[in-house]
Amino acid sequence: MLLLFLSAPSSAAVSFNPDSSRAAINLGLTGHTGFIIPHSRDIRHLSKSYPWGIEADLSLHFTNDRAWLYLHGYPRLGASVAFYNFDNPEVLGNAYTLLLYVEPFLSAHRRFSLSFRLGGGLAYMDNTYHPTDNPDNLFYSTAISFPLEISLLGNYRLSERWILRAGGTYKHISNGGLRQPNKGINFPSATLGINYALRPATFPERHLTQARAVQQERNFLVAVFGTGKDRKELSSKRLALVGIAANVSQPIGRLSALTGGAEWVADYALRRQLQNKGEDKDFQRGALLAGHEFRIGRFRFSQQLGVYVYAPVKARDPVYQRWGLEYHTSSMPFFGLNLKAHRHVADFLDVRAGVRF
Repeated sequence: MLLLFLSAPSSAAVSFNPDSSRAAINLGLTGHTGFIIPHSRDIRHLSKSYPWGIEADLSLHFTNDRAWLYLHGYPRLGASVAFYNFDNPEVLGNAYTLLLYVEPFLSAHRRFSLSFRLGGGLAYMDNTYHPTDNPDNLFYSTAISFPLEISLLGNYRLSERWILRAGGTYKHISNGGLRQPNKGINFPSATLGINYALRPATFPERHLTQARAVQQERNFLVAVFGTGKDRKELSSKRLALVGIAANVSQPIGRLSALTGGAEWVADYALRRQLQNKGEDKDFQRGALLAGHEFRIGRFRFSQQLGVYVYAPVKARDPVYQRWGLEYHTSSMPFFGLNLKAHRHVADFLDVRAGVRF
């Protein structure tokens, strides 16, 4: 086995006996080590920390004809639990995360392959901001927060059951603006891990001429969204933020599409702030957006830049970013989560539902 491993070229196709119609079941163990990005002057003195973490995950790796028809590749769907130590227990504490992810593989049938993971979930933060007990922690102020993760990984198949993985990961954890302060933690990390296949599967080498590609059509999408929002200047509880968005999505490849659209947002926490100051200004804002999205089966991961075209009360910046993860049903409805941020500072995380035409 060792001689076979050392002599096999990385581009060689790997073929095993298990049934390719059944999804492979994989267990993974991964280590992370990185640094915190000092994206604000207020937290720069705390950003000289080097977080590390350990992650365990369980995934299904689909290898059948249907997966190939959707992606011309073999995607994984999985869940992971992780522990992150932020290297500053007195202020930042630790994070415990639960993440759901989708991970398409390129050339999964070969000994060496590349994969791209997109995930989101829940995090428990064990040392939150407190005005007297922990006033320096401006990163997060709620025990429950929302992690988002992007990873690019190289995968080397050691044997039928073992895969060695290495690459890079970018993580963002914040409470989505539910309570202030909420600077959010952004930390890239180097990633090294190992996977074990509880149930191995073959990865046939298919070609575009061997299967009919699923048609990628232009879509028009309309969604309503909402969340609760807090401002540190207010003594009241969280107030509603609601909005409507309309987008068009034009495919430019089997996994990619360009997007453009508009949104209108009514922020009732901002209205309360204006009322407290005695200012008679409109608390609503409108913007135009453009960007890109990955279409991975029924999942879509979007990245957009927005420009305010109507904002009587100026925002933190005239331009902002949106990061979204959506699940599209086989008919018209879709559901998702979307994070709005001004540079590296999260504004709010919303829940949305819509229809696709």
